[in-house]
Amino acid sequence: MSHPSVTTPIKTVPRDTSRSFWKLMYQVSLVGAVTHLLFAGLFYWLGATTMAWVNLGSVTLFTISYGCLKTRRNLLASILIVSEILIHAALAVRSIGWDSGFHYYLLVMVPVVVISTMRHRSYKYLLSCLVFVLYVVLDHTVRNTAPLHVLSSETLSWLRGFNTSVTFSLLFYLSSLYLKLVIKAEKKLRIQATTDPLTQLLNRRSFLELADYELTQRKRHLAPLAFVLADIDHFKSINDQHGHAVGDAVLKAVSQVLSQALREQDSVARWGGEEFLILMPNATLEAASMVAERLREKVSAVEVVVDAQTIKVSMTFGVSSHRLEEPVDGPVNRADSALYQGKARGRNQVVAEAH
Repeated sequence: MSHPSVTTPIKTVPRDTSRSFWKLMYQVSLVGAVTHLLFAGLFYWLGATTMAWVNLGSVTLFTISYGCLKTRRNLLASILIVSEILIHAALAVRSIGWDSGFHYYLLVMVPVVVISTMRHRSYKYLLSCLVFVLYVVLDHTVRNTAPLHVLSSETLSWLRGFNTSVTFSLLFYLSSLYLKLVIKAEKKLRIQATTDPLTQLLNRRSFLELADYELTQRKRHLAPLAFVLADIDHFKSINDQHGHAVGDAVLKAVSQVLSQALREQDSVARWGGEEFLILMPNATLEAASMVAERLREKVSAVEVVVDAQTIKVSMTFGVSSHRLEEPVDGPVNRADSALYQGKARGRNQVVAEAH
């Protein structure tokens, strides 16, 4: 089925945001380990063996932090990652010199701190200030200080360009990754807000918003619009005899049949309990009744097997047609009346409202 997008206000769920952030931290630890492994080889090639060993130590710390994240020791992992970045940047700048550009990696800390899931915002400010202070201190103390390992101006220029490129690449990669995680979390929240968790059909609220949209379209184009209210026959008996787990299985099976058998432009929602409401744009009362009859036949073929016992399912359908200028309640109430007429006549049938 396809239908216009429905904008439903949703509440921010901290748990999903937190999960997205820690997925980002997984990537930080992995990228950090790979990056410092490359730097270990680079420093060894430049003759700065001390920094080569420091980078191998950093690889070890990032590997440990990844393991901590996997075992949900997030605080320890965060401390290791933050400490490594701050200390390593300071040591690299002091060892190779300010012109090497290793202080750029401190900038990577800023967006990570800002999007972190720290409970107290003051901690973000403190950590951001710490990064800023370290950057300023390095600028004032190291810029005009001779490095421990003197490199040629050509090598420094190449190294600075390399660090600039890596810093921008890291910022772009981490920002893109976090955006992707947030969009995925928002999509999940939107689905949760607009669908019934058991049947995965539209819930009542999202259906009513969609119906309002279709009523607006009907006023504009004067196309017919039909409503079909369906109810599973003897559903209470199924729950009482076999338990709610079996009742849920019946609801899922019926939901699947309804969603697959409807026209592409139609929409179906779990209206409540064992009731389902179908919206059929561009369908007359007669056309909607024919579709409802087809649905009734398909539902009648549904069998739910429980403990070698087969449960047969049937549904009764009430069909109504929207009349201009009336709210959604009008056709829904008439479909409900037609439905109960069908119940009174013996169930497992389609009844259309009287013209």
